Parts: sequence; structure tokens; C-alpha cells
Amino acid sequence: MEDLVRQALAKWPDVPDCTGWLTLDARGRWRVGEASAGPRLPITHAAMNAFINRNYFSTGRWWIFQNGPQRVFVELEYTPFVWRLHPRANETWELIAHTGVSMTPSAAWLDDEGRFLLLAHAMGGEPVVGVVHDHDTALVAELLRSDDGDVLDDETITRLSSSLVDAASTTVPEARLHIRMAQATLQLPLQRIASHQVATQFGFETRPSLTLRVDVDTRR
Repeated sequence: MEDLVRQALAKWPDVPDCTGWLTLDARGRWRVGEASAGPRLPITHAAMNAFINRNYFSTGRWWIFQNGPQRVFVELEYTPFVWRLHPRANETWELIAHTGVSMTPSAAWLDDEGRFLLLAHAMGGEPVVGVVHDHDTALVAELLRSDDGDVLDDETITRLSSSLVDAASTTVPEARLHIRMAQATLQLPLQRIASHQVATQFGFETRPSLTLRVDVDTRR
């Protein structure tokens, strides 16, 4: 959180909270508007997006944008973070969050809709879960390897995704995400998870407007 935001919060501590207005979609775009008024509109102003990104954080179950003295509870289309993969020198990759921060992945999942999820963290930060941007799904698929080091074909990946059962996530022993980062080469066992279980497993709320009463102070 920025110092100017902290100062505003200290000066005006009793500004009412806001819910049901700001959404993060599955492509990492901030959108605003009331759901009852139709599709929310994307925020296209670069400085505004950067301001939200710098002041976006978790208070446990809820993700919040601290808009000066006002807390804005964020509706999540899927996960609290969205990842992009960027190629770097020497055939290495960098994982970038929708907030622009470079992250290091530590675990990987494939959901029942063929989307990849990664648990990742910035230096010194807590791990957070996010979905890989759909434009980068093919890139991640190309980095999957069997235990023997073979590239997995599309048919195998489709089978892994469609064979989910309604149960807790399970490891796919024959699949690993083999990714070379600048710091190290990672081999992350690919796990399976049903999309409707993601929020529960990782302990966050996607619709605070439905689960949180605005007049309840959750700062403590």
C-alpha cells in the first residue's frame, strides 16, 4: 500500500466500504460497474490500472483495492491473480502477475476446463494462486513433460483435464511443468483440480458483495 493511501486512510478512517463495483476478470483486466447495469466496463486508463495494482492486497478471505481512505472489495471472475509468461534470454521464462510483479511458481494445477493455475510468490512475499492467461495456455502446455522427460501431446493434456472427478485435487504422476527461470529450472508436479473448488481450497471469496455485509468492520 502506498504512503499517500496510508495517510488518507489515517485522515479519513470512517469512509464506507464499497462492494459489487470492481471486478478482476480471468484475463487480468480491471472492470467497473454494477452487475445489474450490464457488463462491467474495462478500465483502460494506464495510470488508474497502475494505481489499483499498487494498492491491491488480501485481508484474509477478501481481496481489496484501497482507494485512498475507502476499501473497495474486489469481485473475482476466477482467481485473485492472473499470470503471463514472458520469454527471456537463454531460453528462460519470467512469470509476471497482472499487477506487473515478477513471481516464482511453486506448484501447478490443471482444471476441468483446461486452464492452468500456478501458486507463486514474489521475493519475500506470501504465495498466491492465479490462473494462466488463456493466451499463454499453449505455452504452458509446451512446457509439460512426462516423468521420462517426453513432451506431452494435446490428446494427453485433454485427457488429463477431462478425467477430473468431483473430489479434492490429485497429482498427475506422469505430468510435470518443466520451466527454466532465471534463478533455477523448476519441475513442478501437475495436479488436477475442479474449477468450482479453487476458491474453497485456497481460501478466498469471489463474490464479496454476496457474502460480506458492508457495515461489518473486518479490519481487525
